[in-house]
Amino acid sequence: MSGQQPPGRDNRPRPPRSEPSRSKSSTQPPVPSIETPDSITPRSPGTFRVPQSPQTTTSDHAHKAAKVAIPRLKRTADGVAEDANKFGGRHRVTHACEPCRHRKTKCSGERPVCRHCTDFKITCFYADGKRDRVKKQFGTMTEKVADYEKLLKDLISRVADVDANLIRTALEKEAIYDPDEPFADSMTEAPSIPVTEPAEPDSESGAESVVSAGAGSTGALDKTNEDFTREKARATGFMGKNSEITWLQRVREENKFGEDGSESRPDDAHAQRKGSNPSHDMSLAEGEVGFAVSESSYHLDDMAITTFEAVDPYEMPTRETAQHLFNAYLTRVHPTFPIIGKVNLSNQFHKFINGSVQRPPEKWLAIINLIFAIGATYSHWIKADWEGDERDHLIYFTRARMLSVNSETVFQHPDLQQIQILGLMSFYLMCISQINRAWILNGVAIREAGALGMNMRNDSANLKDSLKEIRYRVWWALYTLEHRLCSMTGRVNCILDDHCTAPLPIPLEEEQFETPEGQYLLSKERQQGDRAPSSNQHSPGIPSTTPSSDRSRSQTNVESRSPSSGNRGQDLEWAKDVPPNSSLYFLHVVQLSRLTQDIFHRLYNPASIIGTWSDVQSKIKTLDERLELWYRRLPPAFAFRRKQRERTSYEARLALGFSFFGAKMAIHRPCLCRLDRKIPNQSDKSHEFNRVSALTCVEAAIELLQAIPDEPNAIGLVRVGPWWSILHFLVQATTILMLEMSFRVNHMPEAADQVFESGKKSIRWLHALGEDNPSAKRAWILCFPMFKDSSKKIGLDVSDLPQEPPGKQSPSQPEPAMPDFGFSQSMYAPGTVPNTMYPSMPDAQAFSTYDSMMQYDQYYPPDMGLAHGQQANIPTDAEIEFMTSAYHDNQSHGQPGPPGGQSSRQNYP
Repeated sequence: MSGQQPPGRDNRPRPPRSEPSRSKSSTQPPVPSIETPDSITPRSPGTFRVPQSPQTTTSDHAHKAAKVAIPRLKRTADGVAEDANKFGGRHRVTHACEPCRHRKTKCSGERPVCRHCTDFKITCFYADGKRDRVKKQFGTMTEKVADYEKLLKDLISRVADVDANLIRTALEKEAIYDPDEPFADSMTEAPSIPVTEPAEPDSESGAESVVSAGAGSTGALDKTNEDFTREKARATGFMGKNSEITWLQRVREENKFGEDGSESRPDDAHAQRKGSNPSHDMSLAEGEVGFAVSESSYHLDDMAITTFEAVDPYEMPTRETAQHLFNAYLTRVHPTFPIIGKVNLSNQFHKFINGSVQRPPEKWLAIINLIFAIGATYSHWIKADWEGDERDHLIYFTRARMLSVNSETVFQHPDLQQIQILGLMSFYLMCISQINRAWILNGVAIREAGALGMNMRNDSANLKDSLKEIRYRVWWALYTLEHRLCSMTGRVNCILDDHCTAPLPIPLEEEQFETPEGQYLLSKERQQGDRAPSSNQHSPGIPSTTPSSDRSRSQTNVESRSPSSGNRGQDLEWAKDVPPNSSLYFLHVVQLSRLTQDIFHRLYNPASIIGTWSDVQSKIKTLDERLELWYRRLPPAFAFRRKQRERTSYEARLALGFSFFGAKMAIHRPCLCRLDRKIPNQSDKSHEFNRVSALTCVEAAIELLQAIPDEPNAIGLVRVGPWWSILHFLVQATTILMLEMSFRVNHMPEAADQVFESGKKSIRWLHALGEDNPSAKRAWILCFPMFKDSSKKIGLDVSDLPQEPPGKQSPSQPEPAMPDFGFSQSMYAPGTVPNTMYPSMPDAQAFSTYDSMMQYDQYYPPDMGLAHGQQANIPTDAEIEFMTSAYHDNQSHGQPGPPGGQSSRQNYP
């Protein structure tokens, strides 16, 4: 053979063909020898070596192992010149510098400057090699892919369902290449990205990551199913998903269309015949079948709010009556709704009723008449001995309208007094259950306040800090009222927290503004620092991302912190050492309102149904944690879950407790439905979360009812509770209990009796309140038939409840005689106004045997006179029950705690 040998062959000379017989006859196996290049003897080109027969596999393995590639020894930069001298200047450089590469000159490889660049005085530099460039490019692409995936995940919640499904499908096709995984050391092959198929639902992930966020009770947030422009619907108006009126619609639907417990409706049956999946059809959301909003409303928006009698706008009540009405407002309303300057207005009022002022301004008279209207409404509900005619509050309101509201009012420029008038009108309308009108009017007041910049911090040097504080409190009073009305109606809030920089109210009474502590908290540094909304998040523990908050914080980080204050601005740390008072209570009301508003925005905003059900679960868990954190930050005197004998802060505890449990129900209401049927393939973790959340919602309703006695005492509750919104909270809790019963107590079957007993308690309370409150009477007439229908689902009887509407005595359920604890003429001297939220109680010897009991009525006269002039030294049984239930454990009354206990509130999977 001649010419070149084929590649892969051994080119050494081979032995002649005659030698195989000799090798075969050899008894000793050939011993392999290691030949060096010097020991190889040349053979003639005509001879060939006979290949050895593969007798054993060991030699083959050894032969293959001997062909493992040995990597080239890497030389250091310092050893390059030495190797060059050693081999006569001939060496191979692994990486040439860029100047030598461009000049196509052999590079000597020294670093940081090679020899050629030194000789030619050229700037020498080494660029990345091909492998390094590929690695960097791959790392950059990996980061970009990760950023793209993050962006797409964020966009899922902002686009339509169709586009969201496309994005979700694209994200599930490929997995991101792990940048920490070793990169293949190859110059030509691109790294392979593993492709993963969508995982089947298992214990970790399931259909909750695919089904729409509208699967819960908040479905169809972005549309209405009723024409609210028609005459019959205008009085009530639209009610959103977080309104208890919409929840009552849901109870009606479940009782009528879900008699077999299957939640079947005409639309569901039609969808099943067509083969569609109801869990993906938003047209089957709650509140869409059969019942108008006006049919489920217990408010009095359809009633007139004017009197047909001739009214003199300048007429005033007697001095004694005016004093009682003014005191009632200051003690029972002003702590929660400080829309007026108490000290200044009180001084002006005393001068007016004493005759020092003859012709006050009309707007001032309008404010006084609105205060009288609110006080008169309260006097009728508590049956005070100084109450007047039942139409007095309408007369006072009519006078205020004639003095301040006319055809030209809407075109006038706003001022502070006009804003206070509108706010007081809105609060009065809420007290008499004119919710639709109250919501509209408060919106006008907020617009006018925004026109005067009252939502912003005021740094004017021409305005005293104490007057700035009064204006801040006017703004926060409107804010909290707007929140309450929006929670009742489920409508959009017209206040954007991002645009609100008004400092939070200080926890001191107006009489303390001139004290050193008051001056410190009112100072400009505190307004910009500790009291700024950005420093006191409505979502505790979560940093603010709003532009206004960032500007305020960056502007005041240095100047607002004194060495003694430290980091007191976070989560009301700057107010935790203040003794309990009405202003501290209002500060926590504001914080809870801000937090609850965030609940409505994140769960009941139309944009909240864009996304998946797992996104809703995450929001519910986060919001519940923030709400519990707000409670843990309360001062001990305001801790409503603790049984306390302390009297002075009881009203504050009861009001905060009602609002807290109402917010808790709103957070977990989306899970209180048949999600197991709407999301059939969800994971075990998701199913457990839904169950615990629904359980927490029902527990909140039970705990709210546990805060009041088992025996209804309407007058006692109105005296100490948030009487302007008690009915709202009771109907809210009643509706939640009826919903769970209509679902056959599916989420807590072991506690069916407790849910039923709590529901009966709420129905009794509605009946008791309905004796003198027309709105409560409507609520009972509306809820009682629903409660009976829901009770049938669990096979329980309601025959022991009052069967007749309120106002008629039920033979089977006689109402106990209630004492009327009105204002005592000897409690307050004429012209004096109590300076505290809760005036001190008289030291009556009649209470010596009840010194361990809490005295609820802040207007107890020393002789405890009754409405008809009777004398009683001992409270009735119903009054004792009401007085002792506030601090005695519920177990003492035979009422167990909420199912699942306290731990279930935080038992999230």
